[in-house]
Amino acid sequence: MILGGNILLLETKGRQTRKIRKVPLTYAEIDNGFLVAASYGGRDKTPNWFYNLENSNTFVTVDKDRLKVRHEIVQDNELEYFWNKLIDIYPTFNIYKQRTSRKIPLVKLLKV
Repeated sequence: MILGGNILLLETKGRQTRKIRKVPLTYAEIDNGFLVAASYGGRDKTPNWFYNLENSNTFVTVDKDRLKVRHEIVQDNELEYFWNKLIDIYPTFNIYKQRTSRKIPLVKLLKV
């Protein structure tokens, strides 16, 4: 289910352009925030929004609420647990994982 529930709007500032960038992402709820995958549909390239997180004030809009968040990259020892949370919400993430040989980063977007 991509349209409908469990979609947030991630807002970052472009690393090079410094322009506001917004991207819709499927998420799973976690303690104090949201979990997203930098899957890019299983492409071999990591999406730009992932790199924009580093030097940006980051916001998400969920259910019409705009919230400031900070990010944490999910560590290797937690990957299986958090992948399962995302796959429960959107099983197509399994296909994305199979399409690429890169390690798809998972990101916690935690409310500030």
